[in-house]
Amino acid sequence: MIRNTFLLLTLGAMSTMAQDPEDEPQTWPTPDRGSFVISNFTFDAGETLDRLDIHYRTLGEPKFNADGSNNVVLIGHGSTASSEQFLNDGFAGALFNPGQVLDAQKYFIIMPDGIGHGNSSKPSNTGLRARFPSYQYSDMVRVNHRLVTEHLKLNHTRLVMGVSMGAMHTWVMGSEYPDFTDALFPIACQPAQIAGHNRLWRKLAIELLRTDPAWHGGNYTKQPLASLSGVLSLLQTMFSSAVDLQARYPTRDAMDAFVDALLPHVPEYDANDQLYAWNASHTYDPEPQLGAIRVPLTAVNTADDLMNPPQLGLLERAVGQLMRPGLGKAVVIPESEHTVGHGSYIMAKLWVQELELLLARTEARNGTSY
Repeated sequence: MIRNTFLLLTLGAMSTMAQDPEDEPQTWPTPDRGSFVISNFTFDAGETLDRLDIHYRTLGEPKFNADGSNNVVLIGHGSTASSEQFLNDGFAGALFNPGQVLDAQKYFIIMPDGIGHGNSSKPSNTGLRARFPSYQYSDMVRVNHRLVTEHLKLNHTRLVMGVSMGAMHTWVMGSEYPDFTDALFPIACQPAQIAGHNRLWRKLAIELLRTDPAWHGGNYTKQPLASLSGVLSLLQTMFSSAVDLQARYPTRDAMDAFVDALLPHVPEYDANDQLYAWNASHTYDPEPQLGAIRVPLTAVNTADDLMNPPQLGLLERAVGQLMRPGLGKAVVIPESEHTVGHGSYIMAKLWVQELELLLARTEARNGTSY
């Protein structure tokens, strides 16, 4: 019944989809695809890549008002996923159809595959393996900004939003490019340096791979299955909610069958791609620059998110540091039978009302004549 549950994990929708995504009836528009090639790209760490390919998907067409404002929406995906993670009924089918909040007939929606992800350049598809440059979130944000401004020739956006890693990029985009957008909508992240529990599991995942003799310094000919299985199992746990899993798999045998269905798919993943993706958050530390954010922002988390527990108060602290009082809004959705832990971010019905409110709040800045 589930073709690839680890794939669904990386989509953040592991416990919400019980069918093969290819069997899911499509109710949303089909995106166009594009590619942006950057020659001799220099990463923040000083390494260079002769050719950096950035794949992206778009919906709709750009439209402009007389004052220069536009209908452009930039959406960032989660770690180890790609723009494909948005192409399901719970996300695209709840946002992009006629009359919905991000109606593709009204908005021009851009969904890039970040560096190291999807069909963009990464260790596994360039042949570089562990010689691939050690990219960071700052590099990914800079490239997405160049995609919009240099390649697509758009110097402003109506909205920047993202989920998980893409949400962290949203915070960085707001402070690094404060005039780039009219509104910011990060979902499922903390706008602070990754430390404590969140750093613990990331560091464990990285070291599991690096210390596996079968990894061979990244030059393996076969996937290091023992460490890769451990990493993907750890991620499966972190994406989940204890309450949701108990409801879905209330017996020992049910959960054992679920795990048994996961493990055969481990070889479908690449260890270097995983290692690089989880290491990319190493220098992420947006908090000192939060005061540079000039536009309205609504940040949404869920109460059962193991990666971003609300007890830490980091979301509220960050919102209080924005340029002026009232600019930001922190929302924590209570745990319920509808939330599934960190993977709740892919379920637009949980937070779509907050997105509607943010767009209405910033409408006067943008106009709606396009």
